[in-house]
Amino acid sequence: SQYRLTVLVDPPQAAVRLLNSRTPYQAGVQLPPGEYQIEVTLDGYESSRIPVRIVNSDVMLPASLKKIEQPPAYRLTVQPDPATAQVRLVDSSAVYQPGVRLAPGRYTVEVTQSGYEPAWVTVQIVDSDVMAPVKLARKPEKPAEPSSYRLTVRADPADARIRLLNAKPAYQPGVALAPGNYTVEVSRPGYETKQIPVRIADSDVTVPVALVKEVKPEQYRLTVRTDPANARVRLVGAKTAYKPGVSLPPGAYTVEVSQPGYESQRATARIVDGDATLTVTLVKLPEPTQYRLTVQTDPPGAQVRLRGTKAGYRPGVSLAPGSYTVEVSRPGYETKQVPVRIVDGDATISVTLIREPEPTQYRLTVQTDPPGAQVRLRGTKTGYRPGVMLAPGSYTVEVSQTGYETKQVTARISDGDVTLPVTLTRQVEPTQYRLTVRANPTDARVRLVNSSFTYRPGVPLPPGNYVVEVTGRGYETKRESVRISDGDVTLPVELERSAVATVTPPASTPTRAGEWRITAVRPDGSLDGPDRSEFMRIFGGYVGRTVTRDTLLDGALRFYQSTGVTLGFAVRASGSGAAELSGRVVRRVRRTYETTTYPSMTRSQLENAGFGVSVQ
Repeated sequence: SQYRLTVLVDPPQAAVRLLNSRTPYQAGVQLPPGEYQIEVTLDGYESSRIPVRIVNSDVMLPASLKKIEQPPAYRLTVQPDPATAQVRLVDSSAVYQPGVRLAPGRYTVEVTQSGYEPAWVTVQIVDSDVMAPVKLARKPEKPAEPSSYRLTVRADPADARIRLLNAKPAYQPGVALAPGNYTVEVSRPGYETKQIPVRIADSDVTVPVALVKEVKPEQYRLTVRTDPANARVRLVGAKTAYKPGVSLPPGAYTVEVSQPGYESQRATARIVDGDATLTVTLVKLPEPTQYRLTVQTDPPGAQVRLRGTKAGYRPGVSLAPGSYTVEVSRPGYETKQVPVRIVDGDATISVTLIREPEPTQYRLTVQTDPPGAQVRLRGTKTGYRPGVMLAPGSYTVEVSQTGYETKQVTARISDGDVTLPVTLTRQVEPTQYRLTVRANPTDARVRLVNSSFTYRPGVPLPPGNYVVEVTGRGYETKRESVRISDGDVTLPVELERSAVATVTPPASTPTRAGEWRITAVRPDGSLDGPDRSEFMRIFGGYVGRTVTRDTLLDGALRFYQSTGVTLGFAVRASGSGAAELSGRVVRRVRRTYETTTYPSMTRSQLENAGFGVSVQ
């Protein structure tokens, strides 16, 4: 007889599972008498496992889950002066915004603003919201920018080890470094290691870093009492091997208990603030009963196999109660599969096989229009020839010929020869229309972008969408979209002259090799919008100055840091040493919504990314 089991859970939406039964749980599930384990789980709550015994009546079991407490968080607000300064949390994955919620702990805040000295402030959050005022100091005006600046890390404790991870110079207080992005690692035994990004722009930098002591968790003893007493106990997913009274830090552990002849069980042991004892009782496996199966075949000697089981068939094979599939086969006969159910006694079944009919074949002939078209049979190894012999069935016939559309048709052979007529349709030549671009200036170069067609006035093109690029020396490059649908198209394109910064060169002695006295700066047409303005802001100041390749590399690095664009330069020099400088886009990196800066890059990395200077 069976009895109903109902678990009354709190909260009601919790999931209930029977761990040691194949019967899935539902309210009022009927089960035979015995020992059962119930698991109750819900996200945000501690899971619970409860043993239950069914004897001779229905059982109603209450189960309440304990909610997992979330750690507290407090607001951090930084009040920078000037108010437009940028604020960043250096050693936290959280993105700063005024009133950002953070767990108690120590945080390093970075405050930066163009024209001011950057500041780093350590903030301690204990048990309340924190307001941190930070006032930046203006940078002093300097006549010329040095090529390197000093980096000093003030570590707490003072004897902590400091390393520069992405730079060749070894760290020492006040180490001289070129402008760029660096990563500083501060470590000391007994403290948590910190890695902090540091940006050196146009001044010396001092970074305070306070390490946090490692907290060694207190350990408690775990003892698992098993029934039977000699069962094997294992800690699943833990490096520590189990032994009675094993010392473990607080946390949740999965304990697996097993013993031959018993069902294995897993249970959760929670260690909070004291020793823990877990009792696990295993359920004995029932002794299996087996019965004999005999298959009598007609014709005798046919091969017999048991499908879906590892047991091999032999007459009178012993099998446990259950459902089986018997397969009987012999050459020249149709294979047969028979279901067999063994309940509480030996079973004998008879299986008679049916002879396979002798196959009959018929001829297939395909008459094609135009004659001579190629014919293929798809999905079969038989090659086509007129009057090919085929067994009854459905076949896919493919007919093809140059200048015609390929066609596939189905031929059905049932009880006679088949002749199949197939007429192909000629391919229609696509209609083309002429495209003419009227460029101003008339000597501008015209190109079709991402197209296999080469532009010439009146080039014939099939209907579709095209992109036309028009370029001219001294003019901004322009791209126009054009659609050809059902007629010739004429597209007028007028270019705009490029912006140029020029200066009248003063009379002076010729420059040395590798130096150029810049008289004009010209951005290429690939630079537009804010990138073009930034180019003129940085390189417009080079007009009237004598520059070298290193000077241009420094300017290109500043331009990349503000735009993400790698530049290449062309210098058109005259015999007197005066030169015109033009810049073009070699590579472009765009920011994503997750970042506010471009990936850091050194001078050598910028050269590898495509920076170069050609002299004409």
